[in-house]
Amino acid sequence: MQKRYGLVMVTFLIIFSLAFASCSKPPMETIAMDVGACADMLLNTVSFQDILTAISDEMMATLYLIDEQDVTQSKVYVSSGATAEEIAVFEARDSDAARRIEAAVLQRVAEQQSSFRDYLPAELPKLDDPFVQVRGKYVILCLSNDNKKARTELDKFISQSSSQ
Repeated sequence: MQKRYGLVMVTFLIIFSLAFASCSKPPMETIAMDVGACADMLLNTVSFQDILTAISDEMMATLYLIDEQDVTQSKVYVSSGATAEEIAVFEARDSDAARRIEAAVLQRVAEQQSSFRDYLPAELPKLDDPFVQVRGKYVILCLSNDNKKARTELDKFISQSSSQ
């Protein structure tokens, strides 16, 4: 009886694993995504309270403490300081670099949490639930009040990018 139960469980696990594997998205490495266009799309489709301004690669490296050798392309928009709103889109050299960039992005969010905790605590919900996605060699951050909109628009953008 136990052998039969074990066999049923193993079969169930295999079927379950295959079902989820067939639903997964294709690897991002096969998609050529325009980092600047992605950041601009988020800026233009997600609602922000503040005016976001693009920063230079040098300023990006300073704020995010990212080794410039890890980044192929990037575009970062920051707020005036009146909010925690921010957009950052990175293309890493490879998946290992993407993991390092993701760690740097999460560190930036943690530093912003510390800064805003006493300065503007009303901004903490954006920092406590940041929209951060890693898709292959791409790392995307969008700090806003609407993670659902950011996710929807990013999915549409990637879908359009992969069909071109």
